[in-house]
Amino acid sequence: MTSRFSAFFKSPLILIFVVFMVAYLGVWKIFTKEGRPSLSAPDANASAIHMELHMLNVDVVRDTATFTIAPASQSKALFKNEHLTKELLVEVDTGMAVLSHKFNKNDSVLPWQVTVPLSFGDVLEYPFDKHSGSFFIKVSSDGGPSQPAFIEFTKVMHGFVAASSVRNESENTQVDFNFEIKRSPAVLFLALMAMFAVTMVVFSAINVAKHVALHGRKVEFGMLVWMAALLFVIPAARNGLPASPPPGALVDIGLFFWLQIFAAGSLLTVAYRWTKQA
Repeated sequence: MTSRFSAFFKSPLILIFVVFMVAYLGVWKIFTKEGRPSLSAPDANASAIHMELHMLNVDVVRDTATFTIAPASQSKALFKNEHLTKELLVEVDTGMAVLSHKFNKNDSVLPWQVTVPLSFGDVLEYPFDKHSGSFFIKVSSDGGPSQPAFIEFTKVMHGFVAASSVRNESENTQVDFNFEIKRSPAVLFLALMAMFAVTMVVFSAINVAKHVALHGRKVEFGMLVWMAALLFVIPAARNGLPASPPPGALVDIGLFFWLQIFAAGSLLTVAYRWTKQA
């Protein structure tokens, strides 16, 4: 019985299945945690106005992030029958401009969209790029002075994970909101898996070309078709990466540029041997 059990787990197919299931469950668990940013913030005091932030969009090419800002709907002090009980004025200092928006009393709330610059990060480092930024938030009610605000950062767009911190400044009347984003583990896994798969196919072509050139393997016309197709597959796979970066990124210099050269070299080697074949 023991020998049968050990032989069962020595089977290559069983090992492949176990590895696949572990990877599958791991990626699934990672996916279920996406969209939930971590937030480090001081405790809210009793007079603080609760504001809710969602990261709606990130454009790492233009170095901008778009947030929606709105009074937190679960704040009973601000709402009655889903309508605001106070007039709120929200000001956002992005470092390049000061933007403001008024939420009128007795109105239902529509989130305000504000676009802020990303201060650090380079998309060409994809898929390991990290980006960060910060902005200041002031909130006042009914035309009065700025009041303490409590920020609830509750959602981030798909494909990224975010971490943030909040610091109260100017006697708790201004909030310094700092955030950092990077590719989500699911996107990172898919990008690396696609690059690994293409690399293995190209190295298979190199191996075939080696056997043709050094070991006298007979050239079949199908080899030429397969290797010629790789010259079109590699750019398509590169551009099909999730949120693929502009040309000249790290993945191009580190991998895809060389894969294209190796695929072309393998094709030329096999084609040359085919022309010499009797």
